[in-house]
Amino acid sequence: MLLENKYYKLIRVDDSESPLTKTYHLALIPDCDVYRGHFPGNPVCPGVCNIETIKECAMMLTGKKLLISTIKQCRLTAIATPAVCPEISVEVTATETPQGYTILATIADAQQTYMEYKGDMMIL
Repeated sequence: MLLENKYYKLIRVDDSESPLTKTYHLALIPDCDVYRGHFPGNPVCPGVCNIETIKECAMMLTGKKLLISTIKQCRLTAIATPAVCPEISVEVTATETPQGYTILATIADAQQTYMEYKGDMMIL
């Protein structure tokens, strides 16, 4: 994993009724290099890091190494910052396809949703 234990730490995983849906509770690491270089003094979570976090959670969910092949939808609905939302939840649902998985995901906290994502990931 590229960002785990550098950009975020996994707190816990909540299962759902579906074996291919889980919610990953993460703590953002405010003193990581990403935030020092991305708007120093007022750091925000970069969209590319949100997407990579979703991919890493999808890999934990499926147990497979994945590569993003198509992003069908990626809506940034609010600005996430480690100061405002030090903990986030990433809910991931995977649906098997011939090449891998279609992934539906959201990044949120108790107050709001920060990103909605839909895309295809292929198995490496």
